[in-house]
Amino acid sequence: MRLHMFFLAFSLMLTMPLVTVAGEADEHFSQGVKAAGAGDYKNALSHFLRVRELGQDKPVLDYNLGVTYYRLGQYSEARKVFIRLVKEPEFTHLAYFNLGLIANKSGDERSATDWFLRTYDNTSDAKLKALSAKALERLGVNLKKGSTTKKWSGFASVNAGYDSNVKLANEDLVGVVGESDSSLEVMGAGNYWLRGGREDGVRLSFSANMQKYQTLSNDDFSQFKLGLSRFGKLGDWNMRFTGSWNESYLGGNNYQRIFGGEARGQYGLGDGKYLRLRYRLNYITATDTIFEVLGGWRHQLRAGMQFNQGAHRFRVYYQLDLNERSDRVRATGFTSFSPTRHALRALAYLRLSEKWKGRLDARYRFSGYNDATTDTNIVTSPVTREDSQLRLGARLDYGFARNWEVEGQYAYYDNSSNIAANSYTRSVVFLGVNRFF
Repeated sequence: MRLHMFFLAFSLMLTMPLVTVAGEADEHFSQGVKAAGAGDYKNALSHFLRVRELGQDKPVLDYNLGVTYYRLGQYSEARKVFIRLVKEPEFTHLAYFNLGLIANKSGDERSATDWFLRTYDNTSDAKLKALSAKALERLGVNLKKGSTTKKWSGFASVNAGYDSNVKLANEDLVGVVGESDSSLEVMGAGNYWLRGGREDGVRLSFSANMQKYQTLSNDDFSQFKLGLSRFGKLGDWNMRFTGSWNESYLGGNNYQRIFGGEARGQYGLGDGKYLRLRYRLNYITATDTIFEVLGGWRHQLRAGMQFNQGAHRFRVYYQLDLNERSDRVRATGFTSFSPTRHALRALAYLRLSEKWKGRLDARYRFSGYNDATTDTNIVTSPVTREDSQLRLGARLDYGFARNWEVEGQYAYYDNSSNIAANSYTRSVVFLGVNRFF
């Protein structure tokens, strides 16, 4: 049976108290309910819209409008109505569920899964919880120990891009290359739940990407990563602990290996607000002696907030990076590759319609290096390097078929340094196709 057959529609509506409206508005509302009950949704829509014209704007009217638009196949209009209803506490979980049905009907299984998960994880209504569970099962999601997890998930992507100022894989290494080039990038990632789910489970993750430039082949970059994560609860915190292994290649040669450990925590503050904390420790080994200056330790500490508003999500955070690298000593002097970094970042994930999504990204980062650079090939007198970087980004996605989307990205970098060779601006543009599993 198709998912839309589970639509709560008027069976739920009839159990809800009707808003008392006066005179003509009351009559049109009643006539709309009767028409909908008889399956005459076109007539029902006419009555409900007339109620709105008469100045009534109540959540129960919106709910009936949303249901009627859905029944008439006007999914874009139905979605707008249910997005408004997310903000109404009495209707929030009904809105989540109906947005899931609309997404599924529109061929966007990934968004449908997200909406049904929100319903299942948050509603206290047994009937609604059961309906969302059945919808999730039909989308291939396992329900174990009260959690909702899809055994396998992942994506594959192909992107064509242009970089106005190609740099080596690690920007601290040699500064700006100063040449532009186009590139082709192929990437993929997957997750497999060995047991359980986000409430209590273990997940294996893997990813790989390869970027090849049209002319600057020495800057071709690729990497693969393997990780194992333990999910669980610590009091009221949702926790994740991860161990990972990463291999990186530059110009076709393996140059860097990273072993990492990470702890993440999320604490719900209510009303769609979450406190998010993360600590990451990396041990970096240079597998090519040319890059031995990068070897050493990196600590990253992050604290931030997430805000959910309807279909949109907003995140802000502060991150501190502490580095203790090998640095470089040669006959001409010393160069530090061990920055302490402070970053502020804000992101907005926007659901623009059933098929369109967007992301806006802004970050400011200050880097102060631990020791003065004395290498006379770089500076004429000792200087402790300090960089200020602004990065602005935008992304737009369009879902053109079930589990398929086309994506466009733009990022702009402006890095100012008291060592001139490390000052630069950079623009990167990508256009690609993604397939989700």
